[in-house]
Amino acid sequence: MTLEQLRYLVALAEEGSFTRAAERVYLTQPALSVQIRRLEEELGVRLFERARRPLEPTEVGWAVVAQARRVLEEVERLKALARGEEGVFQGPFRIGVIPTLAPYLLPRLLPRLAERFPALEVSVREELTPGILEGLAQGRLDAGLVGTEERVPGLTALALFSEAFWAYVAPGHPLYARAQIHPLEIPLEDTWILSEGHCFRDQVLSVCRPSLGRRRVEFQSGDLETLVLLVEEVGGLTLLPEVALWTLPPAKRAHLRPLSPPGAGRTVYLLLREGSLKARVALALAEEARAVFRALKGYDGGGGSP
Repeated sequence: MTLEQLRYLVALAEEGSFTRAAERVYLTQPALSVQIRRLEEELGVRLFERARRPLEPTEVGWAVVAQARRVLEEVERLKALARGEEGVFQGPFRIGVIPTLAPYLLPRLLPRLAERFPALEVSVREELTPGILEGLAQGRLDAGLVGTEERVPGLTALALFSEAFWAYVAPGHPLYARAQIHPLEIPLEDTWILSEGHCFRDQVLSVCRPSLGRRRVEFQSGDLETLVLLVEEVGGLTLLPEVALWTLPPAKRAHLRPLSPPGAGRTVYLLLREGSLKARVALALAEEARAVFRALKGYDGGGGSP
C-alpha cells in the first residue's frame, strides 16, 4: 500500500468516475483501475460498487476512504511542520457552505481570504448542513459555514454573527401596509418557503402562524432568489435572512418589513474538526466573516428600514 494509492482512492471516491479521477491524478483510466484493484487485493475487500453510476464506495469502502483522508492529512501535517509555520497557510483549503449563505457571503469573504493567504488553494462546495457535517467527518472538508448550532463530537463550532429575519411582502398583501410585522401575524399559507432539507425552512416554519387555509399554488424552492421572484410575480410573502438583503437593489427594498419583538433570526457558525491542520486558517476565515458582516450591516443603519 502506498500514499499514491491512497490519493487515487480518495480521488475516485470524490469524483465518482474512473475517467474524471484519472484526469485529476494524471493517470490513464486503465492505470488507475489497476492501482485500485491492487489496493483491494492487498486489503482483501471490495472498495467500490462498480455497477453503480456514479461510482460509489461499498460500506467498508467508505470507512477505508475516510481513514485514507486522515492518513493523507497527517502526511500534510508532517510536511507543514518541516516547512515551518508558513506551511499551514498554503495548499488546499476546502469549505462547505449552506445555500442561504453562499451567494451573499462568499463574494465578499473569499477575496479577503485570498489576499490574506495568497498561497492557499481554496475550494468551495455549496451543500446542506448534513452534507457539510458528513464532509467534515470524512475529511473532505476543512471548514463549514452553517446557520444552526451543531454539537457533534470531534467538531468545534464557533459563533460568527447573529442576523435578523426580514419579511419580503408583495404590495397586494394586507401586511404590506404595516411598518413592522409581528412573527405571529405571518400566515404560513401565504408564505413561500424553501424545500425540505434546508435548515432555514425549519427556522421559517417555527416563526410563521400555523396554516389556517390552503395555498393557491404549492411550490418549494432551494433558492431564496426564486422565492423573491414568486412574491413579486404571484404575491404573498417570504422571509429572508439579513445577508440576503445585501444584494437587493433599492427598488426591491421597499418590499422589506422588519419583524417586531421578539422578532426572529439565526446565528451563523463556523465548523471545523478538532486538531485540524488548517485550524489557524479556519480561525482567520471566522475573523474575516465577522468583519464582512460588521462592514455590511450598515446598509440599514443598524436595524432601521433599508
